[in-house]
Order: sequence, then C-alpha cells, then structure tokens
Amino acid sequence: MHLLILALSLAAFAQEPAADATPVVSNASLKLSLTAADGTTKSGHVTRIERGEDIYGDKGWLDDEKALKFYVESDKEYKKITWNDVKKVTIKVLDSKDMSCVYSSDFTPWMYECSVKLSSALTTKDGKRYIADSGHKWRFVFDDGSESELWLKRHYARQQDDKQVELGDDLENSDLYEMLQERLRKDMKSSLTVSIGVQ
Repeated sequence: MHLLILALSLAAFAQEPAADATPVVSNASLKLSLTAADGTTKSGHVTRIERGEDIYGDKGWLDDEKALKFYVESDKEYKKITWNDVKKVTIKVLDSKDMSCVYSSDFTPWMYECSVKLSSALTTKDGKRYIADSGHKWRFVFDDGSESELWLKRHYARQQDDKQVELGDDLENSDLYEMLQERLRKDMKSSLTVSIGVQ
C-alpha cells in the first residue's frame, strides 16, 4: 500500500512543470545564416528575435513589434524595416586601429569598455541597398535553443574592474584598457559577425 502511494506521488510530481521554467514565445520565423570573421558559419531556423533595451543588452531584452524595427538609410531615404525585410547584411570594421575606450563611474567598481565602429551594408528583399543605423545589440534564438548576438553599428568589449579606485590610485586602469583592446583584436579575427543572410 505504501509503495502504491509513493508511486502515485512520484507520478504526480513528475507531471508538474518546473516552477522556474519560462516557455520561449516565438516571435519570428526565418532562416538565418551568420558568418564570422574566421569563416565559421551558423545556419538555422530562428524562432525568436530580441533587441537590447540598452546598447549592450544589460538592462534586458525587448521583443515587441515596435522594438524589433530598426532604421536604415540610403541617399534617397531613411526608414524603419524589420528583419523579415532583409536579404543580406555585410558588416565591416571601418578601422581596426581606431578603438574608442572609456570608463563609467556609474558602476562600482568602474566599468570599462573599448569599441570599434562598424559599417553594415544591407540589401532588402526588394533589391534596395542601405546602411543599417541600429546601435543596439541584437539576439537571435534558433530552433535548438542556441543564441547568437551581434551589433550593427559598433562592436564592444566590456569588463568591470576587479577593484575599486582608492585615493592615490591612478584614475584609469590602463591594463584593463589594453586587455579589452586585445579582446577586440581577437574578435575581429574570430567571432565578430561579418555576414548575415536571411531567407
């Protein structure tokens, strides 16, 4: 009798959904092919697109229809489109030696970042060509649950200092700047997305 009660209890427990499991809601359906600077590619069916609430995605991700539109510009027009309108994007670093580095004292310890400017030449499905004008980070979620994140206007490397600035210290951590610049140089040869194909 005790075994029967135990078996029924276990069966009921197994059927209960995990309390912290949040179902992923699909908001997209497109085939995406991403090519990185080192030539590796990731292709698959994207079921979800998100845009960072801030430039970095630190404050969370937006998935509503309005947030997923972004500006593109040409000599003749400046307008908003969606990823469904895109056929191809080619992303280039404008100048690999032109790195901009800053720190933010809004964080404790301070947050450091270095970045390089990107130019994202975009072709829409109707054959028109534009430059993408979106500074936010984008995230694509594939069928298998894997994710790819990228920027279209500026690529960043960020890290918070491991110690707080004390009286008498140098104001800025030059070693951390050098580390972030090295990370950017590595990204530009490896993981930075250089091409996006959309079907």
